[in-house]
Amino acid sequence: MSGRPRTKFRHARKKLKELNILWYPDKGKGSHGAFVGPDQEGNIQAFTLPRHQQSQINDDYLNALRRRFGLTGKKWVGFLVSK
Repeated sequence: MSGRPRTKFRHARKKLKELNILWYPDKGKGSHGAFVGPDQEGNIQAFTLPRHQQSQINDDYLNALRRRFGLTGKKWVGFLVSK
C-alpha cells in the first residue's frame, strides 16, 4: 500500500448520487466503469474509474473527479464529511 489517503468507494458513490452523478459499472471499457453526471455548467460529463479503485478510491482519482464535475466550494467541503 502506498500510504496515500483513500476514500471508500461506496461512500463516494452515495455522495455523488446526491449530486446527480451516477455510477455505471458497464459504461467503461474492459475493467473500467464510469461516473456520469452534469458539471457546474450543466454539460454531461463522464469520469472513468478502473475496477481496482472500486473498493477504496485513491485521492488522486478523487481530485480528478472533483475537477471534472466542478465540485468546488461548499459542495466539496461537505462532500466527504457528512455520512
